[in-house]
Amino acid sequence: MRAGTVVVHHADLRADRPPYAEAVSAATTDDEFADIGTATIDALHYGLDLDWNATAKQLTGTETLTFRAPKPATEVELDLGPSMRVTSAILDGHKVATTHHGFVISIATGALKTDSHHVLVIGYRGKPAPFTAPSGDAGASGGGWHTEADGEVWTLQEPVGALTWYPVNDEPSDKAFYDVTWHTEARWTGVSDGQLTEDAVRGGVRTTHWALDSPAASYLTTAAIGPYAEYTQTGPHGLPLSYWVLPKDRGALKTLRTSPQLLGWLEQRLGSFPFRSLGDVVIPAYSAVETQTMVTMGAPILRLPDPDALLLHEYVHQWYGDEVTPSGFKDLWLNETFAYYLQLTWEASHDRTTTGQWEAMVDREDQRLRTKDGPPADPSPKTFAALNVYACGARMLARLKSMLGATTLARLIRDWPGRHRFGNTDRPEWVRYLDQVSGKNLTSLANRWLLSTTSPK
Repeated sequence: MRAGTVVVHHADLRADRPPYAEAVSAATTDDEFADIGTATIDALHYGLDLDWNATAKQLTGTETLTFRAPKPATEVELDLGPSMRVTSAILDGHKVATTHHGFVISIATGALKTDSHHVLVIGYRGKPAPFTAPSGDAGASGGGWHTEADGEVWTLQEPVGALTWYPVNDEPSDKAFYDVTWHTEARWTGVSDGQLTEDAVRGGVRTTHWALDSPAASYLTTAAIGPYAEYTQTGPHGLPLSYWVLPKDRGALKTLRTSPQLLGWLEQRLGSFPFRSLGDVVIPAYSAVETQTMVTMGAPILRLPDPDALLLHEYVHQWYGDEVTPSGFKDLWLNETFAYYLQLTWEASHDRTTTGQWEAMVDREDQRLRTKDGPPADPSPKTFAALNVYACGARMLARLKSMLGATTLARLIRDWPGRHRFGNTDRPEWVRYLDQVSGKNLTSLANRWLLSTTSPK
């Protein structure tokens, strides 16, 4: 495959429905990070053809973006870091002018009609650098592309960072399909989300192609380049599992190989795994992100005591966060509350703690966290992904279990992701769902747990 070509492989291209139908989404922007994202486009599919020069530390890319115009426009925008430069832009076969100021590319499209579909091909190059928030948004800076001294690459981009390596509507509410092709030196491998459909070496260049056949938010995409080796396993119901590990991190395989057992435990509580494959790519950062179908796990995390509990936490997010995604990051609790609750439940069932101990812990911490970082559904703008969105929400679920019974809570947790498969949602919709499943009017109670600065009793 030559640079500049993009091959599309995914299940949404079917004769019985429009292409990319599952990626159609509302044109909204996230108030938490107002400088990033746009309501001018609805991205449907990103085809990325990427050449990484590790010696020069330069990325050269061709992006083929299929998008929908959500309203009439003569100009659309995308996000791209200032260290990258657009070299060409062709819309529906015609050259168009662009301007690039800060993190925003403006594309002069001419008249676009509401709900019209278009193909934009952008050439670009540069030396990707981690994101620096223009308005000082807490927790946002430092995300995205990171280049090691030897040219190896890894990314972490929650809440913002995809824009550091490709033109994108970097909004959690704008999900799209992805096909990513990497060209690297032969001894290295480029890793991304989805399934590996090509891995070939020609003329000293390794080409890998990754097809993600489920729509994903941009913060749930990943990139890693280095001397990765693949190790495979089979999960529940024949689910293909793959672990991408650097030679120095082979010790991580001990934990990664517990994945079939972790997934089996989760499927009993959440239903069948929502995607066609699952992998983990191990990077040198002290963090982890639930990147869709290819979890990004920091090697230092996997060296901590009980790393299997942390791996399970990221796997919960394949349902809570990936299958269903918050419309904006103020509702990050919709991801972390459930992942943390199930993590603690798993720890109690595997003698790492007891239910009484972890419930006492979140009871003890709740008011301190609300005072320090705000309530879980209205966190302080000075923080991002602080413990309040984990522990305060987990405490709420423990109280709901006492009020409604274990069976009702289990149904509440199990059914929510599938109701919003590949979609986005928010707090009011979840509260309505709580009322429906419980058969009670719990709106006031739930909003107090989620929005109050005072710890509910």
